[in-house]
Amino acid sequence: GAKVSTIDANFIQGSLETTDVNTDIAINGKGFFVVEDSVNDEDFYTRAGHFIIDNQGYYVNTQGYRVQGYLYDNQGVSLINTLSDIQINQNSMIPPQVTGNINMALNLDVSETPLVWNINNPSGTSHFSTGLNIFDSLGQSHQIQVYFTKTADQTWQWNAVVDGSDVQGGTPGVVQLYGTGDINFDVDGQLSTAMPVSFYTGAITFANGIAPPATTIDLTDTTQFGAASVIQVLNQDGYAAGTVSGINIDEEGNLVANYTNGTRRRIARLVLADFPNLNGLERKGATLFQATTRSGDPLYNMPGLGGMGNISSSMLEESNVDIAAEFIKMIIIQRGYQANTKVISTTDEMLAQLINIL
Repeated sequence: GAKVSTIDANFIQGSLETTDVNTDIAINGKGFFVVEDSVNDEDFYTRAGHFIIDNQGYYVNTQGYRVQGYLYDNQGVSLINTLSDIQINQNSMIPPQVTGNINMALNLDVSETPLVWNINNPSGTSHFSTGLNIFDSLGQSHQIQVYFTKTADQTWQWNAVVDGSDVQGGTPGVVQLYGTGDINFDVDGQLSTAMPVSFYTGAITFANGIAPPATTIDLTDTTQFGAASVIQVLNQDGYAAGTVSGINIDEEGNLVANYTNGTRRRIARLVLADFPNLNGLERKGATLFQATTRSGDPLYNMPGLGGMGNISSSMLEESNVDIAAEFIKMIIIQRGYQANTKVISTTDEMLAQLINIL
């Protein structure tokens, strides 16, 4: 009789379907996710990327097997190239960072008439101003207002002030000097003053008892052209303490934690596996496979490297079975079965008639 000699799995990639779950992922290209049964210390390989974060913070599949990857250091910079469980501590806190540098670029209108700045009338004795927040060593924010006053044809003065309510011994509503400096321009309107310079040049203590940080300000790209004064770039590198608010996964397989203070930090990077002989893999359930001597040892690499596919987040790979084609095959087989049945039935009738004749 007939028998099945082998059944080979079809590893052709299925289409990708969008989901609303940011921990769902799909591989766009070659490779398998690596998951580990931590109870039995067994590795499995799968294309099914419906993963969740369990109550211990582990990134797991529906069976609780832990997704494997390379972990980043505490700063989210350097990878530790050892296959490990991916775990996200959603109660972790990122410490504050004091403001060390302010980067500011603006155009200052060359047509302004020179003035002498007066701290008692900062708005009336300046031509332009902008506000910014800086962070101290405790991660507390302080509002600083910076005034720009043209004092000569190619010279401007900047003066930074802080409200007295944020200063020890200060009076609310009465500003105190935080920092000051001059900036010079050449005949082409380009800044000629060396940068960066100290932003804090005053003599105050914040109301919380903390000394102002040793911050620098960089105005390198500031110009003096015949156009309205306008701020073009303003950023600083400090931030408050923050806790995890969400997780995103990029196409390179990096799991990135988003914090409530607006910062982002990489936690881990997924690792994918490939095999010399895919048909040598042993199926374990609906979507899991294990390596065998026929498949060869797994070849590990990160998404996008070494021929591995990229990661598509909030997507799942659908079955690669072509339903329409399978229905057609089923109908053809059914028609063949019906035809064979009729042949047998006709043969039986002919034999019966022959017997009757005899």
